Amino acid sequence: MRISFTKAHATGNDFIIIYKNDNLGVVLTPNLISFLCNRKYGVGADGLLFIDNEKGYDFKLDYYNNDGSWETLCANGMRCAALFMFENDCIGNKATILCGDGPHKIKLEKSLISTSMKLPEYKSDTLCVNNYKGKYVDSGAKHFTVLVDNVNYIDVALEGSKIRHDSIFYPNGINVNFYSLNDGALHVRTYEKGIESEMLSCGSGSVACAYDAFNKGLVLQEILINVKGGSLTLKANYKSGDIWLSGPANLVYRGKIKYKEINEK
Repeated sequence: MRISFTKAHATGNDFIIIYKNDNLGVVLTPNLISFLCNRKYGVGADGLLFIDNEKGYDFKLDYYNNDGSWETLCANGMRCAALFMFENDCIGNKATILCGDGPHKIKLEKSLISTSMKLPEYKSDTLCVNNYKGKYVDSGAKHFTVLVDNVNYIDVALEGSKIRHDSIFYPNGINVNFYSLNDGALHVRTYEKGIESEMLSCGSGSVACAYDAFNKGLVLQEILINVKGGSLTLKANYKSGDIWLSGPANLVYRGKIKYKEINEK
């Protein structure tokens, strides 16, 4: 079986894009996804984006972590998928897509791609987990947001893993976002479950942190968000629920890869 794919990234968060129309008959399994995302034996990526047709929408997008687990949303992945569909003449510069957390709108404007986001929602009061105080925020995906003095002084891989695996979030775990406010911008670092490492960028996590910071009175509704892989911009009207996250996306290369299932003869 040969699989056609496109490699993409958005602020350093990298993906393998599989378009169903180019791969009829391919069935995604956790083994296949983890093989493709493996950086030594496959293509290599943080996650996989599967684009399919969906009645009433321009397309449907499913996101999988590189361990093969499905996740409700990847905001950085939405930008990459939108750019892929635009450059393949499947959509115009505006589109409506369906993700695991519901519908999203997309706008492509010059070098930036903007995606609408659901209104974030607190799912907990303040929790103290491994000596870090934070809140569980649902911004389309599950995040634990932690305000710190300076994110540069946090061992995100170590501390994020401890929080992600804490029994309070059993059995599914949670994405962990540390953020600080410096020079008028939010600085966000993320440990992501299902990938089990620090990310260069996390879009939904950045939205969760901005929402938490806004409710603490630290930022306005429009804010620059710096992540390790670049910068994002959030424009939010939390009262009306009109929330847009903007940033770049890049299609790196296209290719085909051979994969043989264990039971394939």
